[in-house]
Amino acid sequence: MTSETNAPAAAGLPRLAGWWRRFFAWLYEGLLLVPVLLIAQALFQGTYQIAMQAQVTDVAAHAWSRTLNFVFLSTITFLYFAWCWRRGGQTLAMKTWRIRLVAHDGGPVSWRAAAVRFVAAALCWLPLFPLWFLARREAQMIPYAWFSLGLFLAPFFWSFADRERQFLHDRLAGTQLLFAPKQPKDVDAAVAPQTAD
Repeated sequence: MTSETNAPAAAGLPRLAGWWRRFFAWLYEGLLLVPVLLIAQALFQGTYQIAMQAQVTDVAAHAWSRTLNFVFLSTITFLYFAWCWRRGGQTLAMKTWRIRLVAHDGGPVSWRAAAVRFVAAALCWLPLFPLWFLARREAQMIPYAWFSLGLFLAPFFWSFADRERQFLHDRLAGTQLLFAPKQPKDVDAAVAPQTAD
């Protein structure tokens, strides 16, 4: 099994990023997202406490503040991803794994495509942990937890059936993940200047 999808390479087009490369970039992305969310949560928590003259625990005490908190964190997460995708097609995790996100025609990702990709991925991956946590406490939530597991796995299973091995959210958004090889250094810059004897 090759690491990259070779189908487009025959036509002289950039290679699509391989399944395992995308999977490990996805795992790494999750790790790198944690500090972003912690900083965003600290900003929200501090602003909420100052504005509302509230205690630390008050955010979780009211449904409206929990909803506002969720919307804030979701917005920050979307802006982080969309900014990276539109700026150069790469987040830090994507740079590490040498993957670049582009529109299906090879151009930059539009705001609309970024939003569709983000929402589709979030709908598949976001419900898993909360629903399984609830299912441990309430038996009637178990069927929903299993459904959330199916949603979580759907993009991965889709990629095995897709002709270009693209994830479901990329197919819906009209985007694709390309392999981004290291750029060769300029030969002139790489060669040290020769000194005369």
